[in-house]
Amino acid sequence: MRSFFVNALIFCCLPYCVIAADINIKVFGKDNKPLPDMVVYLQSQDDISLPLNENVVEIGQFDRSFTPYISVIQLGNTVHFKNRDDITHHIYSPIGDNKFSYKINAGQSASKSDFQQTGEVAMGCNIHDWMSGYLLILDTPLFGKTNQAGILSLAVPQLGKYQLIVWHPQLDTANNRFSQQVDLSVNHNITVKLENKILKISEQKNEEDFDFLSDY
Repeated sequence: MRSFFVNALIFCCLPYCVIAADINIKVFGKDNKPLPDMVVYLQSQDDISLPLNENVVEIGQFDRSFTPYISVIQLGNTVHFKNRDDITHHIYSPIGDNKFSYKINAGQSASKSDFQQTGEVAMGCNIHDWMSGYLLILDTPLFGKTNQAGILSLAVPQLGKYQLIVWHPQLDTANNRFSQQVDLSVNHNITVKLENKILKISEQKNEEDFDFLSDY
């Protein structure tokens, strides 16, 4: 019994910021409609150490488009590019230290784990030039994308003050981002209302009536 009270006392004396919690983040537009597929991530404002997010991300090429259109990883993680079409794709990103180029035959894949820096990686296909997609590389393990209801739930191992960032390549703001400071030690339910609009995503299909490289 004495041990129980001692442990309870120690627990109560711990700083509140070390207690984990599930954080629910809701993202809405100016019209109060939920915004799905918005990238949301948290960057700690306190001097704390967070575990590496070890999720392996797959970026597929299916029906001559990138699937999903937006992917997110923590720097140091691996991305698998998987061609799920019955044709060849030559996917690439031509700019910066994160540039790459892979010719991937039907049903094959390629992997990359040596991205050099955080930031946005715009992707295309040299064969099917209407294809476009984005990979966001972060320096935090706390990230995800909102669901169809505009909601993301994150398990945060240590509470405290964080910078909450919402990103989408078509978000009509500087750097395609919205940012605000949040104190997760006092609020586990965050609502973000974006005043800026989400620009239309370009059609992920050939604008011509035929694709003369469809059998490439």
